[in-house]
Amino acid sequence: MKRVLAMIALVIFLVYTGAYIFVYLFRAFRLPEPAPGTVQIWHGDPFARAILVSVFFLIGLLILLFIMLMRPGAHRAGVIRVRPDLWEWLAAQGELTNEAPERIGERALATYRARIEGSDAMTHQ
Repeated sequence: MKRVLAMIALVIFLVYTGAYIFVYLFRAFRLPEPAPGTVQIWHGDPFARAILVSVFFLIGLLILLFIMLMRPGAHRAGVIRVRPDLWEWLAAQGELTNEAPERIGERALATYRARIEGSDAMTHQ
């Protein structure tokens, strides 16, 4: 639920910022050059352009973050992707032993983790 709320907040921010920049640019390029001696921000001012570029850069980073968070598999913590050839082997073993391939994979991973940790908990079965 927290991830969905974060995504909604990010989308709202991106839409608002995009609309703000669109309106800013639309209004800024319709203004004539400022009269000499007046103090105002003009769209041709290097500082205003630098701020605009930094906002575009921020929007790009946020879009990249959004894409990375929404990619398939980003929401499943603890899920291990299995190579296609290993999955075929697991399916073949499952047919031979009349067991689900997922269960065979879980058992193999548990045995592997037990060996890495140095425990012999899996060998006493």
